[in-house]
Amino acid sequence: MHRFFAENLDGSEVVLPDGEAHHALHVLRLERGAEVELFDGQGAAAAGRVARTGRSEVAVTIEHLLPVQTRPAPAVHLAFAVPKGKRLDWLLEKATELAAASLQPVVFERSVAGGDELHKGKLDRWRTHCIAAAKQCGLNFLPEILPPEGLANVLRDRAGLPGLFGDCAPDSPNAYETLQSLRADGHRQAVVLVGPEGGLTDAERDACLATGLKPIRLGTTTLRIETAAVALLAAATAIL
Repeated sequence: MHRFFAENLDGSEVVLPDGEAHHALHVLRLERGAEVELFDGQGAAAAGRVARTGRSEVAVTIEHLLPVQTRPAPAVHLAFAVPKGKRLDWLLEKATELAAASLQPVVFERSVAGGDELHKGKLDRWRTHCIAAAKQCGLNFLPEILPPEGLANVLRDRAGLPGLFGDCAPDSPNAYETLQSLRADGHRQAVVLVGPEGGLTDAERDACLATGLKPIRLGTTTLRIETAAVALLAAATAIL
């Protein structure tokens, strides 16, 4: 059954958002009577049928609500330097599939993404990628997409949450050991921070350590931002 995102599932009929209506009409070519499933990005879902279609509008009659999905645990918040182009699209897709609780773009001293990748219009496009990924994987939750912040603000706002950051230092512990330690301490949520491809500056690394984030390494190779982000997110989700 085809799945579509709609923010409000109250009432007996829902009009799909423009992007979802376009997909239903011009990609899937759904017609009146087609069975569909709707989800609101907050755990709720409903089964329904296409009631009517127009040139750019699709209305769905809700037949019954589906069981509310429980938010996946643990709650892992991903803070990351923003890669460019399709590499960012891939990161957003995989982070949604892995049920990241939130996505926090971070501006580092060595960030390569410029302001055009971080303005509000682009952040709206990020949400579109997350919606598409949630539709595909069966998740009824969307990650919270936060506005870009400098590292100092991110560390301040996440103070009190256990956290990890990717580190290239050879003496940093591996991810498994650190995550097992957090799990043993009863933590069921965490922040994972992935810096830019040029690495953290000494000052940024010191700031992470000073706020309690634990350095971890992911193998012996140098990883791209999106590779490190997904690997660390998957490890935290599996172990915590």
